[in-house]
Amino acid sequence: MRSPNEPPQKEVELRVLSAARNAGVPIPTGEIIGEEPDFRFKTETGDLGIELSEVLSPASSNGGIAPIEQAAFYEDFIRLAQEQFTKEIGTPVRVTVHFGDRDAGHTRRNKRKMARTLFQCVKDNLPRARDFVYLSGSIVPEGLGSITITSGAGDWDCSQCSGITLDSIRPQIASRISAKNDLVPKYRSNLPYGAAIWLLLYSRPNVSRSVPIPYGIDQWKFPFKFDRVFWFVVLGSEVVEIQREGSRSPDSLNLESPLPLN
Repeated sequence: MRSPNEPPQKEVELRVLSAARNAGVPIPTGEIIGEEPDFRFKTETGDLGIELSEVLSPASSNGGIAPIEQAAFYEDFIRLAQEQFTKEIGTPVRVTVHFGDRDAGHTRRNKRKMARTLFQCVKDNLPRARDFVYLSGSIVPEGLGSITITSGAGDWDCSQCSGITLDSIRPQIASRISAKNDLVPKYRSNLPYGAAIWLLLYSRPNVSRSVPIPYGIDQWKFPFKFDRVFWFVVLGSEVVEIQREGSRSPDSLNLESPLPLN
């Protein structure tokens, strides 16, 4: 689900490609935008195709709600509450809601009812003798962790914990590689004979989308037909090369090699 304020997919991929290059992935310059694969390159050492795929934070075990679905619910809920407050009260305030640990039950609730509850809470606790009011505990409506109300005009927003566990990361990586792996023959058919094919996995910095690179990933190995697979995490600008089952040890691999031998 793409937010209306989110840039087009190709723009996101271009930004990721550039950031990954700056972070150390040996991606040539002069990319040609395409599809299947997403980018093509002509270099002195041969042709190269790079396909991108986003690694998302997995759904929670309680109800199977994906974080991006949860985030979309929260954004709608906050927007509805702000619209009602602006229409009925009009006092310029900024409101930040923190939801605490991810709870799949939140997305099963009525967002309009939650919005009215937040509207009433903000209305009843407007800053008067000070610049802001911080609310937590029993005074905060059910389903919300804390609320900060600050004097002055501004958008209302929210934050949440991702709730991701290290045990859930490996299946996500395996799933993204597997989904793209089946398309490698098609990628090769769309490129000149002998071209190399890379897969660039990436994770964005948004709380609902970010996935951290876990310690020990250099020992993980996955089956794939790509020549090389990289994972770039925007938050922290971290990059790791994913190892293939049956490949040489990580110590013998050269991250700086511009193109692999097929």
